Amino acid sequence: MNKLIYALPAAILMSGFSKAQELKEVVQPLSSKAVKGYMYDTRKGDDGSVYVTYQMKLNKKSDDITYEEYGFDKSLNFTGSKDVQEKKVDKPDFEKTYYYATVGGTNSFDVLSMKLKLNKVVQLKTWNYAKQRFVTKKTISRDVIKPNNDDGKVYLGYAAYSSEDKPDVLTIAKADSKDKSVADKFCIAMFNKDLNLVEKPIDLNGKYSLVFSDQLSNEDVVAIFAPVRGAADVSKYVYFRFDIEGNQKSRVEYSSPASAMLITASYDKDGNVYFFGSSGDSKESFERVYSEYAPIYNPGFTEGGENRLDAKWRKHLNEKMENIHLLKFSSNALDFASTSPVSEFKAKFKPAAGEKGAKAYNGKRFSVNNFYVTPAGEYLAAGQLIDDGNFSDLICFHFDTKGNLKAQYGVNKMNTDKKSEVFRTINNFYVTSDNNICWELLEVKGVKGYESFMDAYNGEATFYPLYFPRVAKIDMNATTVSAFKTMGNEKYFLRRDFLPMYDEKEKSVIYFGHDEDYKKLWVGKMMIP
Repeated sequence: MNKLIYALPAAILMSGFSKAQELKEVVQPLSSKAVKGYMYDTRKGDDGSVYVTYQMKLNKKSDDITYEEYGFDKSLNFTGSKDVQEKKVDKPDFEKTYYYATVGGTNSFDVLSMKLKLNKVVQLKTWNYAKQRFVTKKTISRDVIKPNNDDGKVYLGYAAYSSEDKPDVLTIAKADSKDKSVADKFCIAMFNKDLNLVEKPIDLNGKYSLVFSDQLSNEDVVAIFAPVRGAADVSKYVYFRFDIEGNQKSRVEYSSPASAMLITASYDKDGNVYFFGSSGDSKESFERVYSEYAPIYNPGFTEGGENRLDAKWRKHLNEKMENIHLLKFSSNALDFASTSPVSEFKAKFKPAAGEKGAKAYNGKRFSVNNFYVTPAGEYLAAGQLIDDGNFSDLICFHFDTKGNLKAQYGVNKMNTDKKSEVFRTINNFYVTSDNNICWELLEVKGVKGYESFMDAYNGEATFYPLYFPRVAKIDMNATTVSAFKTMGNEKYFLRRDFLPMYDEKEKSVIYFGHDEDYKKLWVGKMMIP
């Protein structure tokens, strides 16, 4: 039976953000029961009402689960809270099978090895009635094999990708052979649920290095290769796209704007694939300047990377670069491969209004947090500089329709303490009615404590991020950024389990957070003009 409880009206704060844009915030004290529980769910009704549900601490002796739901109308006026009870459920045991690829191993002979291994782990999951969740009861089996090719040679692994719905594992690999004509050839090594191997050659003529690979949102795999020293043209890169079963969908040979390009990220949108990279002034081949890309995991390697090749590749990320590159591929063509010299960034630097300490990009290591394609076909790449593992300056690059730098926007961080800078700021973009962009920063405040109810239950204190929203508007034609407005007054914070809720129909963003003591619920709302 539901029990409805009405509380005193919550405090509502309103502020104008820009013309026709409004920010609202409400603070509602939590009941003593909710304080001891945790935020379980957030939802929005068809009428714009907002609901936040807390699950109470489970009573092991009870057959009931108790929730408390807090309601707010479309304008964030508090409409009341109610208790909801549900019966605990019981669920049968089941077996869960995991498939994954690694290289090397944990003994001294395998720590530096790149030899490919296929892993199949079967675990028995059992339902914990008291805690109402599945736990691992035991590992039933663990199979590890070193796959061989038709000549009996093992493989050297570079990258591995899998599917949510299929047991197949796709790996990018080479045969471990003294015969250079064999050893220098990349292939797709596919493995099924029985760990059987199917080798599919990659259409490369000559010797190549793997520059970058990644998995797209539809589970396709993309890879870029560069010819090694001695090739007629070391700038003739080759782009591939494969489905998750290793079948080639695209192959594009193209002239890279840099013979040695360090690609660090890829994105896909509307069937197109984008790559973000940088380069120095070297005219040498890729493998002479950098190390091959090889993100596959070695469980025994602990020296600053996933494996020994990856550790070498990562060291180059800290080098100061001379150029920024943006590449766009359609189905079977390179649409553009742009070059924006770092020397031009200062002249195109546009700090947000009122920002005096923000700086122009200087070529140091930059990590893209969000890549966005605007309705006009322009591009925004937002992220941060990385210095010795810390995330520092907040930066947003604005590229035109051909990938050339149009402007660079900057804003100061509010928190620069060590606990905060080990976590990256989250960037989001929302289109306004006049096709400008609302830029949302979820800036970090790092704290030490219990990030989740289960962490507290198990006594596992850690450093973790809390987030508070900062929002501004980018005028895409004038290439200017308004002053940022901070929500929550640095007193109320979001957690990463409940990030902003965007409503496309209403053109609004809802935020759910708490004070640091977890005694007050904070809800914010931004209307996008």
